[in-house]
Amino acid sequence: MREPDFIAVSGDDSVTIPTDTLGRGQVRFYSYRNRSAEKLRFILGRDAGGAVHAAIDACQRCYTYHKGYVSSHGYLVCKLCGNRYKLAAMESGLASCVPVKLPIQVTGQSVNIKPADLEREQGLF
Repeated sequence: MREPDFIAVSGDDSVTIPTDTLGRGQVRFYSYRNRSAEKLRFILGRDAGGAVHAAIDACQRCYTYHKGYVSSHGYLVCKLCGNRYKLAAMESGLASCVPVKLPIQVTGQSVNIKPADLEREQGLF
């Protein structure tokens, strides 16, 4: 597994990301810079059924180590503890290692994210 490449995104009222090239079982990593120029990382993935899921690139338990995730064959993998999550079940997690859910709105072939939802989790970085 190699380190993820982060796609930089921006937006004032909303961050809009096209999903038409996000294939089933695929994960993409994004970064958003807030007004303080801090890089807030998040993940979008499409599960085998076609649903799009989003999470902050941090775990509720392991975030203090600032490791985040990598993707491998349709799974998210915690870089600290090694837990693996199928995209369709990543909100449930394993033991105390759970990806931090990011609220999204899917409209057609795009995802909208509120910068305030990203900034609310800035303490995880």
